Amino acid sequence: MKKIIFILNDSRRSFTYERVAGLCESVKHADQPINLYIFRSAGFSEYDPSHNYGEYNIYRLPDLSDYDGIILDLNNVRNTNENLYEAKGSSYVVRAAAASGKPVISIANRLGDFYFLGIDNKKAMTSMISYLHKTFFFKDFWFIMGPHDNYENMLRTEALKDYCKQNSIPCDNLRFYSESFALNCGINGFEKLYSLNSGRLPQAIICANDPIALGAMRTAMAHGIRIPGDVYVTGFDNLDISAYLSPTITTIDQYQWNVGAKCIDLFKRIWAGERVDKVTYMETGIVERESTGGQKPPVSAIEDRMAVSANKDLYIEKINDRICSMQYNIPACRTIDEICASLVSCIPDMKCRGLWLALDKKLFDYSNQINIDQVSGTIRAGDACFKEDGYPDDIEIVFSWDKKKGASYPHEPIRSLFPYYDYEKGGRNYMFIPLHFMKYTIGFLVISDCTVMLRAGIIASFINTLTMALRSFYSAQKLEYINSMLSGISMSDNLTGLCNRLGYHHLASELFDKSNDAGSSIGVLFIDMDRMKWFNDTFGHACGDDAIRCLASAIKSSIPSGAIPVRFGGDEFLVLTPLAYPGDMDRIVSGILKVLPDQAKKYKLPDVPGISTGYVITDPNSSLTLNEYVEEADKLMYCEKTAKRAARDR
Repeated sequence: MKKIIFILNDSRRSFTYERVAGLCESVKHADQPINLYIFRSAGFSEYDPSHNYGEYNIYRLPDLSDYDGIILDLNNVRNTNENLYEAKGSSYVVRAAAASGKPVISIANRLGDFYFLGIDNKKAMTSMISYLHKTFFFKDFWFIMGPHDNYENMLRTEALKDYCKQNSIPCDNLRFYSESFALNCGINGFEKLYSLNSGRLPQAIICANDPIALGAMRTAMAHGIRIPGDVYVTGFDNLDISAYLSPTITTIDQYQWNVGAKCIDLFKRIWAGERVDKVTYMETGIVERESTGGQKPPVSAIEDRMAVSANKDLYIEKINDRICSMQYNIPACRTIDEICASLVSCIPDMKCRGLWLALDKKLFDYSNQINIDQVSGTIRAGDACFKEDGYPDDIEIVFSWDKKKGASYPHEPIRSLFPYYDYEKGGRNYMFIPLHFMKYTIGFLVISDCTVMLRAGIIASFINTLTMALRSFYSAQKLEYINSMLSGISMSDNLTGLCNRLGYHHLASELFDKSNDAGSSIGVLFIDMDRMKWFNDTFGHACGDDAIRCLASAIKSSIPSGAIPVRFGGDEFLVLTPLAYPGDMDRIVSGILKVLPDQAKKYKLPDVPGISTGYVITDPNSSLTLNEYVEEADKLMYCEKTAKRAARDR
C-alpha cells in the first residue's frame, strides 16, 4: 500500500477543492492500494501573522519520509518580509520535502528541483490577450493583477508585458495595478486606474483571476459603466462565480479536476522507475462569456449549476444550524468529553467517514498540573505553555467517531500517525487540520472523506467553533488555577510551613469526605506543646518561636505519606492521616517523641519541648462532622495535659 501526502494551503480557493476532490477520487479508483493524507492549512495574507504561524505548524506534524510521494500546493503561501510567519511555514516544508528522498510534485509553483505540475501561465494569459487583440483588434488595456510576489501572478504579468511589447501595445505603469487575488483587488484596482487615467476607459480590462474580475465589474457598473457595452472584462481560473453572474465572466479554464489523476499517473510512473519530465503542463482553454460579448451559457448548464448550488446551499444551511446548536450547548460543558459529545450531532451531516480529535494533555488535564503540597499547603504549578514549533509528545486522541461504530472517547496517547491512520486496502483519504490559539499549538483534527465538507466550505466554521470552545474551556481552567493560586497565598503557615486553618478547611475536609465515601477511617491527632509559656517567659519569644518550629519539624518527619499536618493556632497542632493499622496513631506519637531531642539540638533550644496528645478514629458510618472529631481529640489531649500538671504538683 502506497501513501501520498498532500501539503495544502487552502486560502479559500474553490478551484483548489476541485483539485482535492479529483485527487481523492483518483486514489479511490486507483489500480493499486493508495491512501491520501492531506495536511491543510488556511493561512491568508490578510490574517494576523501569529494565526498563520499556528496554521502552518501543521506541516511539522508528519515525517515526510514516511510517505511514498509528496504533493505541495503552496502557491498562495506568501514569502515576503511582511509575512515572515508564512515564509517560515513554507520554507520548512520545502526543506523537509527535499530532505525526504521521496518524489515531490509541486502544483502551480516551481519549487527547487521538484517535479512541476500545473498550467503554462504565460501561454494561458497570452492566449487571453491574443484573443482580445486579434478578435476585436483591441490595443488599449488595463491590467489588474494579483500579489506581485506570487509565482503564477508573476508569469501572467510577464506574459502580458511581453505580448504588449511584441505587438506595440501600450503597457506602462498607468495601466497596471497589483495587490492580491481577492475581490478587493478588483475594486481598488479599478478605482485607482480610473483615477490615474482621469476617467478614460480602456477597451478591455484583463484580470489575474475571477474574483478580481468580479470586483472590477461591480465597481465599473457602480460608475454607470456598461459591461460589455463600454468595456470588456476577463478573468482567470473559471471559478463558479464565472458562470452564473450577470454578466457571466470570460475566463481561463484550468480543468482542475484532472490534476489529481495526473498526479497519480506521475507517481505510478516514478515508482515504476520510468523517466519522467520535470515539468508537466496541464491543458487550459478560454471560456468565452458575456463580459466580452460572448453568449451566456446554455440554460440547461445554468440550471444544472443552480441546482448544484441550491443543494449546496441547503446542505450548508443544515450543517450551519447544527454548528449553531453546538455553539449554544458548548458553554455548559465542564469537561473535554462533554465538549466532544456536543460535536456528535454535527458529524453525520458532514458526510464524512470518520473524525478524530487529538489534543495536548495540558489543555484538558490542567488541574493535574497544580500540586498542593499537603504538608505545607503550597501550590506548585507545572509548565502550562503550549508548543509553538511542532507538536508535543504528550498528545492524545480524546475523541473518535466512525461511520459504523459511532462515537468513543479513548484518551489514547498517540506517538505516531501510523498505523493509527492507515487502511491496508487503500482508497481512503485523511485530512489533518491544525488547532491552535494563534501561534500556540493545542492539537489537530482528522477527517476521513472530507471532500463534501471542503466543497461546501464548512470546515472553517466548524473548526472556528471548536477552537472557540476549547479556548473558553482552557480560559475557565486557567481562571480556576489562578483562584487556587490566590487561595494558596494564605494556606501555608509562615512560621512552620505547615498548613494553616484555611489549609485545614481545604485539604482536611477533602480527606475526611473522601474517606467517608470510601467507607474507611482516618486518625485525628491533636497535639499541644507543654510549657510554651515557660519558653517565652524564660528565654524570650524568639526562643518560643524556635520551639514551635522544632515541634513542627518533628511532626513533619514522623507522619506517613498522605497525612495532613496543620498548625491549628499558637502551640496547637493537628494531624489527619489515613489509617492502615489500628496502632498507627500510637506509632506517630512515639515517632514525634523520639525525634524531638534531635530537633531541639538543631534549633539550639535550652530544653526539649514536651507534648500532650489526644486522638480519635473516625467512623465512616457515623454522623459526626470533622470538627466534632477534632473537638473530641482536643478534649482527650486536654485530659492528658491536666494529668501531667497534677503529677508535677504532687
